[in-house]
Amino acid sequence: MPRLLTSEDVAVQLRDLPGWAYADDRLVREVQLATFAAALDLVVAVGGEAEEMNHHPDVDLRYDRVRFALWTHVAGGVTQYDVELAHRISALLP
Repeated sequence: MPRLLTSEDVAVQLRDLPGWAYADDRLVREVQLATFAAALDLVVAVGGEAEEMNHHPDVDLRYDRVRFALWTHVAGGVTQYDVELAHRISALLP
């Protein structure tokens, strides 16, 4: 099972993840895109990364806004898998 990161570990990791926050034992980020189509394209691209990692985020799509919440269910909080996925998501952002 992946190792649960402490809140201090997460704080250190967030230094390299601008726009991400730690709330309710999850890494979270909300982004606004130009259109619904752009937001949907982002969700599809993130889906590809998630499938490649076999690590799936909670995604909330509302017109031109997308909210991602990352946490490792079996660990009960944030692990290095979530940090890696957050980096991959950030790399996809316009």
